[in-house]
Amino acid sequence: MPAKYTHDIVATIGKYTDRQTGEEKKQYLTVGKGFTDEQGRQSLRLNALPVGPEWSGWVSLYPAKPKQHAPHGDSPQQRGATPEPTPNDNDDIPF
Repeated sequence: MPAKYTHDIVATIGKYTDRQTGEEKKQYLTVGKGFTDEQGRQSLRLNALPVGPEWSGWVSLYPAKPKQHAPHGDSPQQRGATPEPTPNDNDDIPF
């Protein structure tokens, strides 16, 4: 059995001031995922590595959040709905 996704790896990369409350808050960056195999061994998959004077070199492990799946038939593609055309759909540009 493959390793199971169990943790988010998060780094604090700075601070900012909340516009609504005026509070100073930490800024976080999810830099990877942690996995645990059937024998309890843990491994990390890093997708990013913060650099700069605000990063202390530490990362934190937080329990993985469960995925939010839409119930069957909730997405327009599953219901067979056709998206409404946008004004740019008739452009000659192929991208």
